[in-house]
Amino acid sequence: MDFLSGINLNNLSRWLPGDWLMALIFLAVAVVYGLAMGRNRLTIVMLGCYFSYILTLAIPWKEMAFLGVKSAPSSTAQIFIFFVLLLGFYFMLPHSAFSSALRLRGRRSSSWWQAMVFSILQVGLILQMAISFLSVKATASLSSLAQTIFVGQAAQFVWLLLPILAMMFLKGRRHYDVSE
Repeated sequence: MDFLSGINLNNLSRWLPGDWLMALIFLAVAVVYGLAMGRNRLTIVMLGCYFSYILTLAIPWKEMAFLGVKSAPSSTAQIFIFFVLLLGFYFMLPHSAFSSALRLRGRRSSSWWQAMVFSILQVGLILQMAISFLSVKATASLSSLAQTIFVGQAAQFVWLLLPILAMMFLKGRRHYDVSE
C-alpha cells in the first residue's frame, strides 16, 4: 500500500505529456466500458447516438417561440438534451422493431476485441458529438491533440463513418445448426 500512496499524478504528467495522458485515459475508459457493456448493448447505444445527434441538431428552436424559447439554448443545454435523448433511446430501442431487425435480442457471442473496438469508436463518437455542440471559443481551449482528433468537419466525418463501418464489417459469430 505504501507504493500506491507514493504515486503522485503530477510526476506522472511529467513523464507523459497531458495530451498523451488524456489519450491513455480515453482508451482505458473505453476498454473498461466496452467489456462491461458487451457488443449488443454497444450497438444499441451507438444507434441511439446517431438518432439523438440528428434529433438534437434538427430541433426547430426558432419555431418554438410559443413555448417561450427565443433562440437555441446554450451548448451545455444542447449536450444535456443529446444525453437525455441517448438515454431514452437506450431504453426504448431494445423493445422496438430495431432489435429484431438487427438481431439484438439475447446474448450473441462476440470476441473481446470486437467489444473493445466498438467501445473505443463509441466513446470517441460520443465525445465528438458533444464537442460539436461547443462554441468555437470553447473548442479553441482544447488541447492540440483533442482539436486534431475531435474538432472540424474531417474529424466529424471520420467519427460518424468509422462506427458505421465497424457495425457493418465486425459481425458476431453465427452458429448454424446443420443437423436435420
